[in-house]
Amino acid sequence: MHRKKLRILSIVLALLAALFALPVLTNFFAPLDHTLDDWRTRASWYVPGAKVSHGERERRVVIVDIDERSLAEQGPWPWSRAKVAQLVETLIEHYGVSGVALDIVFPEVKEDEKNLQKQLQRPQITGAVVYDLMDRKQPEINYPLAAFPRISMPNDVPKILGVPVTSNHPTLMPTHLGHITPLFDSDGSIRHLPPIACHRDRQNECRPLLGIASLMSLLADPSLMLKPGQGLLSPAWELTVLEGGDTTIVQVPINSDGTLTVPYRHQPQDWLAISASQILKRQAKPEDLRGSLVLVGATALGMSDVVYTPVSPVASGLEPHAEVMVALLDDRFLIVPQHGIFLDALALLPLACFLFWITGRLQTPYQKALLFPGWFLISGVYASAWVMLLYVRYDLLLPLTPFALFPLFAALLIVSVELYLASRENKGVSSLLAAYLPKQVAHKLTLKNQNSGNMDTSVDASRRTITVMFADVRGFTGIAEGHKPEVVAKLMHRVFSEMAAAVVSHQGTIDKFIGDAVMAFWNAPDDDEHHALHALAAAQDMLRRLHGLDAFCQELGVPIIKVGIGIETGFALVGNFGSEHRRTYTALGETVVLASRIEGLTAQFQKAILIGETCANALHLHGLVSLGPVQIRGRQQELVIYTPIFAPNSMLGGL
Repeated sequence: MHRKKLRILSIVLALLAALFALPVLTNFFAPLDHTLDDWRTRASWYVPGAKVSHGERERRVVIVDIDERSLAEQGPWPWSRAKVAQLVETLIEHYGVSGVALDIVFPEVKEDEKNLQKQLQRPQITGAVVYDLMDRKQPEINYPLAAFPRISMPNDVPKILGVPVTSNHPTLMPTHLGHITPLFDSDGSIRHLPPIACHRDRQNECRPLLGIASLMSLLADPSLMLKPGQGLLSPAWELTVLEGGDTTIVQVPINSDGTLTVPYRHQPQDWLAISASQILKRQAKPEDLRGSLVLVGATALGMSDVVYTPVSPVASGLEPHAEVMVALLDDRFLIVPQHGIFLDALALLPLACFLFWITGRLQTPYQKALLFPGWFLISGVYASAWVMLLYVRYDLLLPLTPFALFPLFAALLIVSVELYLASRENKGVSSLLAAYLPKQVAHKLTLKNQNSGNMDTSVDASRRTITVMFADVRGFTGIAEGHKPEVVAKLMHRVFSEMAAAVVSHQGTIDKFIGDAVMAFWNAPDDDEHHALHALAAAQDMLRRLHGLDAFCQELGVPIIKVGIGIETGFALVGNFGSEHRRTYTALGETVVLASRIEGLTAQFQKAILIGETCANALHLHGLVSLGPVQIRGRQQELVIYTPIFAPNSMLGGL
């Protein structure tokens, strides 16, 4: 259950982190967001129904380009005012275009401007103005511009503020005027445009984008209305182009920051671009231009308006405006839902549930190894299908960053949780093994299990010098027969705990508990240069600890605990021994037998601690007194035994 809760918590945290990463760390995640948006734009071209297609090329909005050919045939820029007037007049009179949007300005006064002045006063003409939206302290235009359109908007609407800095000079001021000011993202690309630019100091003076202004020039009584979007899938704001004050012509979705997302649905070859020189020479096909909206601009070297867009790093500056004009004609813009984060959460919820379900069913290491490669593949396919469906069918632009970050965050958090749980389980295994094996051996076995994935108990046996201790509780049989099992169990648990603590605190290894006795040894599995000294110190500490249990024994109503301890040093075979079904880490050899036999003599000599001859020599006989030679059962030669001078012999009791 604990693992399941941690898995749920990891997935929820990953989901929240993915949803709010971009709003919280905008600058950090903006490059990823831009890359994903551009991928969606270009990938959508290959999805049926995504592109706007009316024949081979877009002919409702035609680009008239002052290109290299135009300069070569008509002379270098700037052209005479008469030639520009001829270009405009030819488009309207000869080719019968519906409207002309000029993405060029004429700020200087020149000779022979009367005809151009006349042409720019035509109702089909929309001129351009450039705003300083970045507060670069550029000088503001100090003469009247074309009249502002009627715009109705609430006070809390987000406004893009600036001052007009470049436009036609007063003599050549057209009747209709739209701004051509771009907005650049952090990577320099144009993904958004200001649908309306307002004066920084007089915020009621607002002018629409060139494409919107050109559409309004075709209407008898145009006006604009801005209002908040309504509904889960609606944009934050809606800009409505009205005719006659109440007839809706088109609705433009506006983002929460007041910008318009440019709907890049065309590749460069989809546009019908005609050289301005062909218009002047009347070489263009009339059927390509009749009734269309014409966007006039320049791409010639030295005067070109080259920008970076999701479509191309060297796109014409005319293309974003052309895309907006086509979207106006189709009444089909891209909508950034005002509740996009909530929609992302709904879209990612099935993916999160799937991850929770699948992680709870993978058991084998091979299945777990394939989890995250498969997870990233499934997430990518799911996200691509989901966002493309909404993009193509409903023109919805869901934030893509959560779709990219959630699989990554979820994988990182789940892996972290699994590593934590695995570490905790290994620690638990090690602790469990340490209850049955020496702590050092349990640790080595756990490490082998981590490295190989299988518990390997084949620890190599080694022959080494060790010091062995046997400590036996005296009179245990009488205690067991005279008291309840619960009392005996409680007593022996406390007694063995104190005996084990004495061994471990002096670097010893507990081998086993044998009935009412403890076997321990030193210098295995870890090296201990002073193993004989540590064994003697552990024996004396054990007596002190057990002496401290007198009050506990009285409370239980049992006799005072008395022990006998035998210690000897010598060679032994140390390692894992047993059958393939069950093994134990222990020591084998004559030294072990001698330590056991010596412990058995404690009652005979009425001493709590007896030490064998080899161990005494290892201690240099310091603090020891000889009790003389004794005959050890099963051994032909006699053995001199010793006892510590300061051993608390009162701990010794009879059998």
